[in-house]
Amino acid sequence: MSSSYRDNPHPRCARSLPRAGQVKRPAHRFTPSCAALAALILGLGVAGVARAGAECSITSIALAFGGYDPAAPSPDDTATTLTVTCSYVPPSATSVGYTITLSNGMHGTDATTRQMASGSGRLAYNVFNDASRTRVWGTGNAGTVVATGSMTVGPGVGNGTRTATHTVYGRVPALQDAMPGTYLDSLVLTLVY
Repeated sequence: MSSSYRDNPHPRCARSLPRAGQVKRPAHRFTPSCAALAALILGLGVAGVARAGAECSITSIALAFGGYDPAAPSPDDTATTLTVTCSYVPPSATSVGYTITLSNGMHGTDATTRQMASGSGRLAYNVFNDASRTRVWGTGNAGTVVATGSMTVGPGVGNGTRTATHTVYGRVPALQDAMPGTYLDSLVLTLVY
């Protein structure tokens, strides 16, 4: 089972974007108030079959970078969370181990070259599973890492439902020559348990 969703642009820049039919040009090529609006839409997928013991799902909140200034000397960083929820399925308590992978996105050739798009424009970005943004979160191939976890659900361990959160750390590198626009990409999250 898999599904995906799309969210509206980040409200911080939505007010400065032009109305329909208008073109907003910055006064100086590298100092627009909202040169690029970057949002990463995290879709979700669940791999696994309900079995006696547990049934799990994953939810996410879009990763919104907000306004990107091509002249800013530092990268644009943001974060969001993923939540894994596992529920008890009788007859007995069980320990559930899981793995979360992220796809390459719609515009990158692999997880290390992810890009958001606005028409023909591109804006490089990536997502990581560590706050220092050194471990690219992907499928575990080509130098990327995955997130893992475990929990016990069932009688004697709470209300029968357990959750765990994982932080997704995003970064848009500094000094990219981005034209004004709304830049988007979509990643597929896969939960295997």
